[in-house]
Amino acid sequence: MTVNNQPTGTWWPYKWYGDMAGNMVQTVPATQTGLDGFASYDGTRKIVNAVVGNESGTNSVRVTGLAGLGTQVSVTLESAPSSGRFTAVAAPTAISTATYPVSGGAITVPVSNMDAGRAYHLVVQPTSGVPAYQQRYEAENASVFRAGRFSSTSASNGGYVGQIDNTGDSRNSSYVDFVVNVPTARSYTMTIGYANATGATSTQGLAYNGSAWSTISYPATAAWGTFGSTVSTTLTLKAGYNTIRLAKGAPYFAGGTGYAELDYIQLT
Repeated sequence: MTVNNQPTGTWWPYKWYGDMAGNMVQTVPATQTGLDGFASYDGTRKIVNAVVGNESGTNSVRVTGLAGLGTQVSVTLESAPSSGRFTAVAAPTAISTATYPVSGGAITVPVSNMDAGRAYHLVVQPTSGVPAYQQRYEAENASVFRAGRFSSTSASNGGYVGQIDNTGDSRNSSYVDFVVNVPTARSYTMTIGYANATGATSTQGLAYNGSAWSTISYPATAAWGTFGSTVSTTLTLKAGYNTIRLAKGAPYFAGGTGYAELDYIQLT
């Protein structure tokens, strides 16, 4: 940012990276060039994001694995310069928006007149547009304190968080923090995938962005480490980043009862 708190050109690649969701995917730089980058695929919304750069001249970006996006895709290309610390760049430079046919699950996007001092952002999505907002956050990828990460074939993405058991003081109580990034400020439905084999309803505390604690109740399920059950609640989130905490025990939430394992949260 500039001294006036305005974005510089370098700020935009950081934003593109921060806005990525889903899973990071492999990038393979062309040999004997400086061209490199990073990319992600959001399988929920069917969006590919790639940021490339560090090369001049005419180059191309080949994106594979697109069979699930249909027979053609919409591709948006924009760029941002390296403007230094004191020059504000209010927005990226739009380069093109075009439709590409998908052949063999792949497309090749030419990028003409590249400048090694600029970063280039490629967004690939179905021509029908992205589905209504829906984003899943895996518990095993969250910030986990005084609990454990485990594997299960029935868990979303193969992992979950269990042993959220500790109570006591701030050094010992268990919690899981999800950092979520939402496009607009509004009310969201949060669905939690869980397991609870205690034979009775269990509870955890829920708080977000410094809010007061509320109670999440988990009805009993058949077995530990076996997933498919969900509960839902409503959150009012701000645009951008939000922190959602599920906790067991004081001082975070003194009223938690029983035990529950967390598979994921999903916002819609």
